[in-house]
Amino acid sequence: MRTRKVLKRGTHHRGHFCVRQTAWRDYAEWERRLRLAFAWPAQGKSDCGSVTAEFAVILPAVVAVAALLLVLTQTVTVSLNCQDAARYAAREVVVNQGGGDPAAVAKKVAGPKAEVTLQRANQSVSVVVSCPVVAGPFGVLPPHVSGSAVGMLNE
Repeated sequence: MRTRKVLKRGTHHRGHFCVRQTAWRDYAEWERRLRLAFAWPAQGKSDCGSVTAEFAVILPAVVAVAALLLVLTQTVTVSLNCQDAARYAAREVVVNQGGGDPAAVAKKVAGPKAEVTLQRANQSVSVVVSCPVVAGPFGVLPPHVSGSAVGMLNE
């Protein structure tokens, strides 16, 4: 008569369960057949727990990519605000017939650290606004972004 203990299952591994201990009379034969059928690792050389180690290796890369995406998003936002500031400053000059305070309007939209350059030529006015970008963790982003706009004066 064959006696059998209940198969104890461990953590999940490659779609199979890691076998810890079972007792059959023909245990060696049973184990050999299982290893051939399912390509399980040899006893004591199990891969159980390797997912945790792989996750620990990958985690810093995932955090670095997430940080880079956040910094890129901020850079795009600053660039769009800088372009809007240039457009509003040019509109301020056109609406006030060459007067007004385009620097104040641009700094209100883009922030107090924005630099405004105004050039007049014949019937047009050109506004360039330069805005600082917070330095990213890798130093791959530009330190400043700029936006420009041109307005036509009606005299």
